[in-house]
Amino acid sequence: MSHQDAALSTARAWLLLALAAVLVGGCRGRVQSTSAPVAETRVGVVDLQVVTRAHPRWQQLDAVVKQLQDVQAQLAVLPPAPAMPEADVRRALDEEARRLQGELDKELAFLKQDGERRLQAFADELRSEHASKIEQIRRELEAQGDREIVARRDELRAQLRAAEQQIRDEYRYPLLNLRLRAEVAGLTSEEEAKQLQQQVQALQDEREQRLAAQAGETQKAFTEFQKSKEDEVNTKLKAAQDVMQAEGQRRLQTRQQEVQAELRQAAVALDETFRARLERRRRELLAAAEGQPSGRQGTYVESLGERNRRLRAELVSLQEQRARLEDSIVAEVKIEVAAIAQDRKLDVVLTRLVANVAGIDITTDVIQKLKR
Repeated sequence: MSHQDAALSTARAWLLLALAAVLVGGCRGRVQSTSAPVAETRVGVVDLQVVTRAHPRWQQLDAVVKQLQDVQAQLAVLPPAPAMPEADVRRALDEEARRLQGELDKELAFLKQDGERRLQAFADELRSEHASKIEQIRRELEAQGDREIVARRDELRAQLRAAEQQIRDEYRYPLLNLRLRAEVAGLTSEEEAKQLQQQVQALQDEREQRLAAQAGETQKAFTEFQKSKEDEVNTKLKAAQDVMQAEGQRRLQTRQQEVQAELRQAAVALDETFRARLERRRRELLAAAEGQPSGRQGTYVESLGERNRRLRAELVSLQEQRARLEDSIVAEVKIEVAAIAQDRKLDVVLTRLVANVAGIDITTDVIQKLKR
């Protein structure tokens, strides 16, 4: 397979990679309540390879790719050249070298752009994977925190009830003695009755103040524990995010190095192809120069240039047409996936190119929408 054919195969692979985007809801915030329910994430799955091949314009795109291959094959093969003297051979070789160098530069630029697309798709996949894992960790940490908060609340309530009972017991007998004094011993004057009532009220007020203070201390202890547990959950969540972020950066850097290595290998292969084609063309020109009239050489160069200009113009037009078709297919599939995810209240939509997980398969729904 030539480097042009390899580029076209890469273009098809990019069309699927460009669609490998995952819709993920962001992490919710810190723990807010000990009784708030944790919403279950609804996951959808779509087979993008099936969806894109079912798109109404997929056959049109495939036809354009085949036309591109045909044009590139024509450019790769030169028609038989008339004979020409050594000087004309050199000029023809120089022109051929410039043309081949231009094709080489375009091919390298395309491969670089394709590598950037693949890196972006991989980065999107990493972000989706990171968000899913963080959401799972957050739910587990919040559930554990809720259990510990509820247990601490029940423990503090039991301690508060015991403390309140102890305080009431401390004041029961002094209050009872004052009441018995008023009932049994009798009061000699209104002033004595007033003083006795004031003593009873003072004891009651003191008791209520102590009860209120005890309740306040208990509430404060619970609030502090709840806040510390929320801080603990957020700290652990942040630590998990940092670890996954570092791991994601490491994986992305590794993939970047792999793509760069592929690009360097492709550049070496293209350069070898360039030199081999140029040498082969030189031998062809020298062999054809023997015994052929020099007057045909100018006509051949002119016709060859015209042919190459026509084919390159056709190649540019087909590449633009392919790009438009790819962009439109990507855009329509993304829109339909997002619309179905919203209608079916899905929080996450994963592609089978990214991960094979259990979820609601919306592949058929997307295909039906695309065919309408």
